[in-house]
Amino acid sequence: MVPIKEKSKAPAIDSSVLILDLLASSAYPLALSEICEQTGIAAASGHRIINALLDHQLVALDPSRKKSYCIGSRIFQIASTIYNKQSIIPFFYPIAEILKNEIHKSIFLCVPVGNKVVVVSKVESSLNNAFNIHIGQTMPLHQAAAGKAILSMRSDDFQRSYFKGEERTNPAIEQSLPQIGDDLSRAKRLGYAVTHGEIDSQVSCIAAPILNLRNEPVAAISAAINGELLNAQDARTYSKNLVQAARQLSSRIV
Repeated sequence: MVPIKEKSKAPAIDSSVLILDLLASSAYPLALSEICEQTGIAAASGHRIINALLDHQLVALDPSRKKSYCIGSRIFQIASTIYNKQSIIPFFYPIAEILKNEIHKSIFLCVPVGNKVVVVSKVESSLNNAFNIHIGQTMPLHQAAAGKAILSMRSDDFQRSYFKGEERTNPAIEQSLPQIGDDLSRAKRLGYAVTHGEIDSQVSCIAAPILNLRNEPVAAISAAINGELLNAQDARTYSKNLVQAARQLSSRIV
């Protein structure tokens, strides 16, 4: 069961998100009773919400199983619309292929979405084990190398506003702010950011920001490196090709 953690101010919306998350992750269509059991939503509420989601084509009846539901076509339409707005993706693939062959690492393209950074494309290295990084993976800006690379190029006002928002939802972050501030200053000075353990305890990531003509960060290109903590010398070695790739992508943004 995946119950709503605390009393909601908008229970219908929260329940709808729970249902959509459940159907998206399920390997087979689910009956209403299974949906309610796994989400903790009352049957009467679940029935009303499912019907509303059906009306909006956010869920659909699946004919392969009687009275069962799956993700609806509108979800794919919305995802496709958002994905197609990422005009940098077609330029990413050829540049990422060259970078992958130069450093023999998996390469990722990430974009900022609100206070998060989202993986929107990747090119896997055949020499690497597959990393647990998937398209759509989301992390707070300050926790990911790509996010830090992007944040480092934002104004001081933007950074202050960002961290005020983070403190409201996670007060414990206050203790880490001095270290994060140092990381961002270093990333801006060097032109790249490095993290260790953001996706796995044995994986480091290095990322460089992609800038538009106004010198604003619109994305970041990153590489995942398996093994021990990435030392400064190795980071500099990888950064040469990575920063060059970021500059090539930046030059293609109108």
